Amino acid sequence: MEAEELTLRPVRPADRDRVSEITATTFGGDDYVPSRFDDWVADPASTFQAAELDGVLVGFHRLRPIGRGLLLYEGMRVDPERQGQGIGRSMLAAAIDESRQQGFREMRLITANPRALRLFEMAGFQRRAELTSWRAGRIEGGDPARVPSAQEAIRLAAQVRGDPAFPLYGGVSNYWQAPVDLDDDHFRELAEQGLLRVNGGAVAGLSPIRTDRVGVNFVFGSGAALQDLLTALRFEADADGMAGVWVATPPEHPAADDFRAVGYDLAIDSRFYICALELRD
Repeated sequence: MEAEELTLRPVRPADRDRVSEITATTFGGDDYVPSRFDDWVADPASTFQAAELDGVLVGFHRLRPIGRGLLLYEGMRVDPERQGQGIGRSMLAAAIDESRQQGFREMRLITANPRALRLFEMAGFQRRAELTSWRAGRIEGGDPARVPSAQEAIRLAAQVRGDPAFPLYGGVSNYWQAPVDLDDDHFRELAEQGLLRVNGGAVAGLSPIRTDRVGVNFVFGSGAALQDLLTALRFEADADGMAGVWVATPPEHPAADDFRAVGYDLAIDSRFYICALELRD
């Protein structure tokens, strides 16, 4: 099936029920798309597209700028009864063509779906990073880690670029909604939003999404400084009434022993991937 056999159009408010049908079994019935449907439809900065075949909505996806020349591809879903017919491949090809025509330099995505990963790699995407997670429960009795200033954040950005974990992260934040470069601008923005934590030479970047755990999108450092920072994050979880801490890291994070030393457990069955496609020759 080729892309031109599909009709791509903007998703409309009237598509809500059909989108809910398509996502009913995704993630064990806990797909995030229905809860974001209204925001996605109303967002003028993104392209939320429905794919129709013979007048029936059979899939959808979203394209959203997340930086200068940088585009996020997210939310691709195909009707379970239509999977394996090339619909997803056609949708992706159309999205890539449109992004090139609009002059974007790179498309990025994050996926935990091995089947989707194969589709993306067949389309030319390269893995920037493979990630897993560590978890620890909250603990009482201590102070949260220090929040650096925006000015200090620039120095921290330069510091972490020399950390052995930096290339394992692909130099990219694994935040699902904006996998942007871990550059000076991003560190400054995190500091301004109160989402950086620091202890000595150890640095952590928190997720802005609040769940039942303090989410950490990246962590750099080693030894006592990192152990103290990881412990302080558990104190922060307790102060905020959360269950604990969730930290995304590469599977072979060089400071894995420091995580274990302060009570973090590795989720060995959890893997997700940051992928990127260069859109310019």
